Amino acid sequence: MADAILVDGEWQAHLPADDRGLAYGDGVFRTLRVEAGEPVAWGVHLQRLAHDCGRLFLPVPDKKQLADDVDRLFSGGHSGVVKIMITRGSGGRGYTPPLEGSRRIVSAHPLPEDSDRQSPLILTCSPVILGQQARLAGVKHLNRLEQVLAREECRRAGTEDAVMCDHEDRVICTTMRNLLFVSAEGEWLTPALTRAGIIGATRQRLTSALSAAGVAVHETDIARSQLQTFRGAVACNSVGGVRSVVQIDGCVFPDSEKACEYARKLLI
Repeated sequence: MADAILVDGEWQAHLPADDRGLAYGDGVFRTLRVEAGEPVAWGVHLQRLAHDCGRLFLPVPDKKQLADDVDRLFSGGHSGVVKIMITRGSGGRGYTPPLEGSRRIVSAHPLPEDSDRQSPLILTCSPVILGQQARLAGVKHLNRLEQVLAREECRRAGTEDAVMCDHEDRVICTTMRNLLFVSAEGEWLTPALTRAGIIGATRQRLTSALSAAGVAVHETDIARSQLQTFRGAVACNSVGGVRSVVQIDGCVFPDSEKACEYARKLLI
């Protein structure tokens, strides 16, 4: 499967040089898995996309147009990854956004070679610290330089992923996944994303599924020093699903595989 791109419903390989997504990161995006031509958890992704557009005062894209784009990109019924970007469209120099306008960019890509890997993750904390901006917390906006730098640190260290903390040493996420922990008492906790981080669709699906199963998930601040108190940890995103985390910076989580198996069953 080769990459393919639709820009406002037209087959394109280029964007105007004055697109505000390029100039200022003025936009949002979502990345999701497609199985046999069907986008996984489509409704949740649309919900998150609408939320994020609202936070940036961007027009919410038409659901039918987005669905048509995905259908055209995956018309052969194949599997892969679809990425949806909504930018504020073209605009002149200066931060002040134009009064109207947006651009819809939907692209299809092959599944990463490791997308179905289920081996446990052994992580360390990244030296890249996440900045705090409550106005943008939880939003998957196009300004992702912290993650880019953290991924480069992973590449240089030869590691698959790393945990990212904020300036007050609170655990937020990994470079590309949300995190959930299980306490010694069996409680599920996930980092509060009120200052930094992205609310992923799979995180939302998993917390909802746990709640429906009678398991409360507590969104709370988790200090890095608390890691040693947990018995289990899982990491999740929309392309790779749920992975167990068996160790972070020497803190071992003996119940992670069990927690991961349970989480995967809930998402089936």
